[in-house]
Amino acid sequence: SHPFYQGDHNPNVALLEEILMTYVMYNFDLGYVQGMSDLLSPLLYVMRNEVDAFWCFVGLMDRVGSNFEFDQGGIKRQLNQLTVILKYIDISFYNYLESKESGNLFFCFRWLLICFKREFNYSDTMQLWEVLWTKKPCKNFHLVMCASLLEFEKTTIMENKYGFNEILKHINDLSLRIDLNKVLCRADAIYRVIRKDPTVPDQVLNILGIVPDSTSNHGETEKVVNGKTCSIPVPTNGNCDRKRRVTDCSNASSSLNNSSSVEVLSEGEETKFEEAMSSNYF
Repeated sequence: SHPFYQGDHNPNVALLEEILMTYVMYNFDLGYVQGMSDLLSPLLYVMRNEVDAFWCFVGLMDRVGSNFEFDQGGIKRQLNQLTVILKYIDISFYNYLESKESGNLFFCFRWLLICFKREFNYSDTMQLWEVLWTKKPCKNFHLVMCASLLEFEKTTIMENKYGFNEILKHINDLSLRIDLNKVLCRADAIYRVIRKDPTVPDQVLNILGIVPDSTSNHGETEKVVNGKTCSIPVPTNGNCDRKRRVTDCSNASSSLNNSSSVEVLSEGEETKFEEAMSSNYF
């Protein structure tokens, strides 16, 4: 875990638990759900203050609280929206995923649930969150970010003929091996294509909150060339090659940039924390 939270009886871990317990009482209907500590830990690291970190966490949960609803409605809605975007960007890739029982894109679940927090080190996570919190260049830009990541992994998945289990494992193994700047660059390129394409479906525009040009002919659901569906060409900046940066997280004394971004509370600690809340408050 991050050095800020390492060691037995670490007061920062205790403080994180106290903030989570306070949030349980603040938002009693939602309560505590596993994964919330992933979202709180970078905030506490930056703020170094219980009160400030708590209210920042409240603001963040106002944005992403639907991710933790019991019926998972918020996550399912975003996965459906991502499906619409991916079908527009690369229908052939989506059809491949569908043929491998992965068309529901559930392998992206973790990305959406905790806002990519386990995919990047702390430094990159905080940089990415600041980008997403601006809501620029469009609404739901995190979905374009997902599409960008999938574009980078498309060749590996298809050329190796990965099936359901291999796709899930491959996506999970990307953790701490993703070059954030390149993925953001590709996501911006995808957004610009969507913005300029006169054939982009209205559903895609609505998901991203893009107001269509009144002179453009929007609403087509597929792009067809010579009777065949084809992918939307995405311009690639010269700095956005497909080579990924590999982050070495094996050293326990890693610096901030090389720190693991796994959840602060282990599964056992999660259970212990939930039992403590139950005995103290319910």
